[in-house]
Amino acid sequence: MSKLRLLLIVMLLFVPMVLFGDGTPKNLIQNSSFEVRSGPRKPYPVEPWGYGHLDTLARSPFANWGYSGYFDGGIYDIKLGKGHTGKQAVRLVCRKKGRGGICTQEIRVKAESKLRFRGFFKAIGAKGECSVNFEGDPGDGWASIALPRKADYDWTEVTGVVTVKKLRGRRKPDENGNVGIHVFIYTKAYGELWIDDVTLTPVEE
Repeated sequence: MSKLRLLLIVMLLFVPMVLFGDGTPKNLIQNSSFEVRSGPRKPYPVEPWGYGHLDTLARSPFANWGYSGYFDGGIYDIKLGKGHTGKQAVRLVCRKKGRGGICTQEIRVKAESKLRFRGFFKAIGAKGECSVNFEGDPGDGWASIALPRKADYDWTEVTGVVTVKKLRGRRKPDENGNVGIHVFIYTKAYGELWIDDVTLTPVEE
C-alpha cells in the first residue's frame, strides 16, 4: 500500500472524530453523580449559596449544588447514601413534612430550546409528592417532571423532555441568546428520597 493511500485512509478515519467527537450530548449539570464534596466555603460570588435559614438556599455537602430543608415549614436533612453507580448519592431525609430540595448552579441555555432530563431515584417510606422542577429566568416552575408516587421503590430511571419558555416582560436573553435556569429536585414527602446520576442535555432538532 502506498504512503499516499495510507494517509488518505487515516484522514478519513480521523476527520469524523474531529468534527463530531463521540456524538454524546454534553451534560449541562456539574457534579451530576455527586462524587465531588463541596469542601471549604468559597467567597461570593464564586459560591453564591446563602446559609439555608427559612426559605433560602445553603451550600450542600456536594460541590456545585445548593440545598434547603426548610421550605414550606418543613425540616429535611441532607445526607450521604451509597450511589446508584458511584460511591455517593444524595439522601433527603424528612424530619418534619413540608418541602426540601437540592438545586444546581445556574445553567446557561438557549431560549426556547429543548432539554432532556435523566436521573435515578430511590424512595424509602416517601409518602407524598416528589418532583424535578425547572426555575430561573423563564419563571419559577416553567416545567416539571413528576417522580414515582410510590412510597418505596429501588433505583428507578426518570426521564423527560422540557422546552425552555420564552422570556416575558423586561427579561431578555443575553447577547448570545442564552437564559439562566436552575434544576431543583424537591421532596414534599415523608421518609427518604435518594438522588443520583442526573443529566441535562440539549435535544438536537
